[in-house]
Amino acid sequence: MGFQTAKWHPKLETVDRVLHELTFQFKLMFAEWKLEHWMALATGVLAFSLGVFSGETFSGGDAKVSGMDGLSTVGGFGFFQIMLSIVLWLWFMMQATMIMPIMRGHLINLMIVWASLMGAQMLFHVSSPNFPFEFNTGDMLGGIVLMAIAIFFSYFFWKAVTETRDLHVQEHHLDDDVRVMEIAVKEHSLRGWGFLLITWLVIININAWSGAHFIADRMADRTGTLALHAISGFAGIFFLLAMLWYPQRMLGKETVVRTKAATRTLEGEIETTAVSEKASHSSGMCPSCSTPIQAQRSIEGEILLSCEKDGCDGNGVPGQKCQSCNKKLPSRVTCASCGLNASVLDFFPNVEAW
Repeated sequence: MGFQTAKWHPKLETVDRVLHELTFQFKLMFAEWKLEHWMALATGVLAFSLGVFSGETFSGGDAKVSGMDGLSTVGGFGFFQIMLSIVLWLWFMMQATMIMPIMRGHLINLMIVWASLMGAQMLFHVSSPNFPFEFNTGDMLGGIVLMAIAIFFSYFFWKAVTETRDLHVQEHHLDDDVRVMEIAVKEHSLRGWGFLLITWLVIININAWSGAHFIADRMADRTGTLALHAISGFAGIFFLLAMLWYPQRMLGKETVVRTKAATRTLEGEIETTAVSEKASHSSGMCPSCSTPIQAQRSIEGEILLSCEKDGCDGNGVPGQKCQSCNKKLPSRVTCASCGLNASVLDFFPNVEAW
């Protein structure tokens, strides 16, 4: 990259790295995006446009009607426009999940972030139409809670992607040569992507504020604010897709993007299940030569002896009848290897669990 800020000050070298990664990401994106990517972007832009540019938006609304009752005052075409916008938003999300399957859950998280920020700005503007130029701190609790929710989901998304990247490098690019590992880490750097995430959060904050600020004015004459809302919305949709696409491109379609804590929890559950299945049935062994016998003890402690009758695959408790053929089972067993004859219980040593 020809332009370098490090010429001004050595501390700005990090800025050069971020710019270099962003340049690489966008060049790669424009080179690899196919028709379905651009169709998804167009669907999102159209869905957003139908929600913004409507007669209800420019009329200023009815000050006497609020909540769900407002839907009854919406005209026929306006109501159709709202429903079509919702359908297109759902179709946009479906397209995005088909293109980027490993980011399916995180797309929902990011939409929650966007909706939370929009809801927060609307609550901020309820009692302060000129927020943030004037505001009442006593009425900001609801908006602050929604802002906290947005921050939480954003942090969770960032943490899941970065930690999945770390696991990906450790599993697929592990090498004894430290230099090779350093190259792999640099190739999987997410500095530029992290800057993209921050940029997206700033954009949707502006989008949420400008939208709430416009509708807070009953005269609906803040056209500059509406234009800012539209531009930031279009940019937010584009950056949303770009932000989801790059981890998908880096990690591959077979990866599951989740935090290390979630991975450890899942691995612990799998290990526990495997141990339980393994321990659910323990075979009896000869106390003299350790040869296994045709008897098993379940995890509940019940001993089941296999039936020796030809053609019978049943079993039962030693000394009682077989569950399949009703033949009485012996209470003593002879080891086929060393000839030891002992009670079935003697073939199951007591193991204390501490």
